[in-house]
Amino acid sequence: MTAKRVLIGSPIKQKPVILKEFLLSLSELDQEGLELSYLFADDNEEVLSSKLLEKFAQTHSNVTVYKSESNDKYVKDDFTHNWNEKLVWKVARLKDIMIQIAKEFNYDYLFLVDSDIVLNPATVKHLISLEKSIISEVFWTRWKPEIPELPQVWLTDHYDLFYKHRNEILSEEELSRREQEFIAKMRIPGVYEVGGLGACTLLSKEALQKGVNFKEIKNISFWGEDRHFCIRAAALGIPLFVDTHFPAYHIYRDSDLKGITGYKQSIKEKNSSVEVSKAVNIAKQGMEALGTFHYALGYATDWKLFFDENAGKSIEENIQEQKEMTIKNHLKVNAYVEELKYAAYDNSTNTHTVEFELYNYILKQGEKAAEHYRCTCNITEMDQTFKITSFSVEEQLPLGIQPSHHKRPGKITLSMVVKNESDRFLKEALAQHVKYIDSAVIIDDASEDTTASICKEMLSSVKHTIIKNKESKFNNEVELRRQQWEATIQEDPDWILNVDADEVFEELFNTNIHVIVQRADVKTVSFRLYDMWDSTHYREDEYWYAHNTLRPFMIRYCPDAEYEWLEEKQHCGRFPKNILNIGLNAKSDLRLKHLGWSRKEDREFKYKRYQLLDVEKNDIRSQQYESILDENPNLIAWKD
Repeated sequence: MTAKRVLIGSPIKQKPVILKEFLLSLSELDQEGLELSYLFADDNEEVLSSKLLEKFAQTHSNVTVYKSESNDKYVKDDFTHNWNEKLVWKVARLKDIMIQIAKEFNYDYLFLVDSDIVLNPATVKHLISLEKSIISEVFWTRWKPEIPELPQVWLTDHYDLFYKHRNEILSEEELSRREQEFIAKMRIPGVYEVGGLGACTLLSKEALQKGVNFKEIKNISFWGEDRHFCIRAAALGIPLFVDTHFPAYHIYRDSDLKGITGYKQSIKEKNSSVEVSKAVNIAKQGMEALGTFHYALGYATDWKLFFDENAGKSIEENIQEQKEMTIKNHLKVNAYVEELKYAAYDNSTNTHTVEFELYNYILKQGEKAAEHYRCTCNITEMDQTFKITSFSVEEQLPLGIQPSHHKRPGKITLSMVVKNESDRFLKEALAQHVKYIDSAVIIDDASEDTTASICKEMLSSVKHTIIKNKESKFNNEVELRRQQWEATIQEDPDWILNVDADEVFEELFNTNIHVIVQRADVKTVSFRLYDMWDSTHYREDEYWYAHNTLRPFMIRYCPDAEYEWLEEKQHCGRFPKNILNIGLNAKSDLRLKHLGWSRKEDREFKYKRYQLLDVEKNDIRSQQYESILDENPNLIAWKD
């Protein structure tokens, strides 16, 4: 397994006695499976502090210290810290430099931590295991000597430790109750979504690439660079989380130094912070691996790696019993484990108990569903290896609001217009499409044969809708395509595959398409269409070269997009004309066969139909139509 590359960054203007403790805690971090680098901005006023950084660089690998020249005075005492605006935005600039370096050198994570923090050895590795884009480890501070300890994370605005709806008026008693409820929650080991954080924060590559930074937002008056960072992250759609399993220790004032010994002793007195981290990590990874499944692709991660032998055998037997039904139902499930809490440790059996909430997002026979459960699992340590021995569902919970980072399985809906296809290629096409679609919408444009019955028969294993027009709309294709589009989006698709009844993909499409649709950034997928002139050859000449151009046959439906149609009675396009302007277009190597020209009788029929319908054809289209009846076309053999 490739080690995760983590850049630890810290702007440093610190007293030597405090900096020494910070650097020692960095040295004690659990680095298993990690490749740590360090980037320090030396803004120190005291020479001894700079020398401590130099010594750290000499005794550790991958350390960069750069001098930040400044005459800015940072005043702090045993009462509080006094920041001025100039110093705040200087620190913001230093952090943004670290963000830029992390991006340029392609680090997997950037861990920004203040130099008056003492870290639990498990911190970085544990935060990475939680797979959040932005997450802080909690620490507690008496911001003034006379007030209780408070966390460095908050819920709303500048530093509100309570949540209220807009226009909601709270009494002093209710405000205090909610505030105390949040503070108490931060003492319970778990992972929680918050509105603001800082000073001990892990940023993923994904968050960095989306553009998070500490630059001042000019039209916001909140003090402190962390507020501006958090507001920008929220605007970018990145949720903020705090972990409370391994609280850090904050040396806010010199008098806090005497508490370090007790803090480190408390770490040792726990069941071992590393063991707790591993147990929680195994619970999350194992249950998500077991729960995330795709009928065609199987399990994205081998769940057996996380379960002991007996539990694995029992689960495998259950999976095999349901395998046939799973494939038949085209079952797709995305599972997410949240709100992990280390609950207990049984010394007699060396078993850790972890509580968590499980979200299942299900697509079954074209129907979307979601489930939310409170669960418990037991993890046993054997020969320094942690394995899940059992798990149970304690209760079903209300679904609530779906967390923004949760992704539902992509629903692929086949959209097709058919007419009098019973003796052509309809059965062959649907037999292939039904292998990978989740639902289908068919517009039968006034067929006079058994086309509708064939569709019903071939699509019996998937959810489908067949709409039969009493009168054909083909003379005005844009009206027909609009009808097809409106009926298809009523099916609530994630992806729309729009192919004709005589178009089939090569076999590789059956599995590869599922990989393509998992790309969140893609809005359309384009393919090459080959005009087959018989069962084993396609045509290529000056009139027949469609395969030289990639065209969109599959799109991600975006409900908020404004789609526009080409108002043409013929050749208006099967999709709205502006679909390529809505987002990224993926160019696929998978090939699409067009069988509609592969039989002589079909070519003769189409020739006559185009001559009759296209009364406004130009010279180019006329030449194209005449080429249909060419007796000696240039044919190329199809190779799989």
